[in-house]
Amino acid sequence: MTTLVQPEDELDIPVGANAFAVANAVSDADCGGEWFSTEHKNVRVEDTGEGIIRITLRPGGRITAEDGVLVQEQYLALTGGAGAAVLLQVIGVESVSRDAVRFFSEASTITAFAILGSTPVDRVIAHGRRGLPAPQCPTQYFSDEHLALGWLRTLRDERVPKG
Repeated sequence: MTTLVQPEDELDIPVGANAFAVANAVSDADCGGEWFSTEHKNVRVEDTGEGIIRITLRPGGRITAEDGVLVQEQYLALTGGAGAAVLLQVIGVESVSRDAVRFFSEASTITAFAILGSTPVDRVIAHGRRGLPAPQCPTQYFSDEHLALGWLRTLRDERVPKG
């Protein structure tokens, strides 16, 4: 199992040139300008409408404990405390503090995590637990969004009682 975490003292890890280019491309195409509000510029939480919550971390962003609290509040508001699968997009994220990801390790209402990245830096960020407990749900890293969503849908469908 994996989770997304970096200690607070490692927040200044530079993103390589290729990862930075990917972050800028994603930011311009999917997340630019008004996509992230000025009040909460590092995270976006949305309901896909199919029992999957999409959490997107801003490319090039340094995700803090404050961002983790925001994600938790928005996740609970969207799910009403019921279980949901999560697609966590970390493409081009510069760093994630240990406290920011504590929610993911401890959230008992998350039924599965698909972590979406595209670069070696994304993979390192997604796999670096550094002492936090593993989530108590299936967790997998993907570099293809369609495969990630398909995996989450399969897990969701396996949980639904056949009637």
